[in-house]
Amino acid sequence: MAALTAAYTAAQAHRPALARDFAAQAEEDTLRLARHPHTAGRPRELTAGQCALYGIGIHRHLGDVDTALAHARRLRPDRLPTAERRARAATDTARALLDAGDAAGAFAQLRLVEAAAPLEARRPAVRALTAHVAGLRPGLPGLRGFVARTVVSPG
Repeated sequence: MAALTAAYTAAQAHRPALARDFAAQAEEDTLRLARHPHTAGRPRELTAGQCALYGIGIHRHLGDVDTALAHARRLRPDRLPTAERRARAATDTARALLDAGDAAGAFAQLRLVEAAAPLEARRPAVRALTAHVAGLRPGLPGLRGFVARTVVSPG
């Protein structure tokens, strides 16, 4: 997991070679771990799913939207350990889809965020994505209701 975090950090810092090296190390470690029996009771944190999840954000930050979306297609959200991780996968995929110009696809992912973890859909970053989608495609079916549900009401 440290290698994935380092890869993501390197991608954010615009250090593509370092980001790819750390991501490759995590994938190699995942394959190595998969060859060894795992004791029941505590799930492995480093999995192919985690590598795919991080790969979406890493490659998106590197400006390689096609590879980011390839990681998204490879990802099995139902195998991620928590609802919050499933929501994160959908959020990162929505960002990549917006970068690719697919506002409708991004909105479908935002709906998955809400389905996985409703409170995650109300986070500022997700609301910003929702506003972006609404600005691009205000007539998308269901968007108005989604905005109404996910806007934080004044306290």
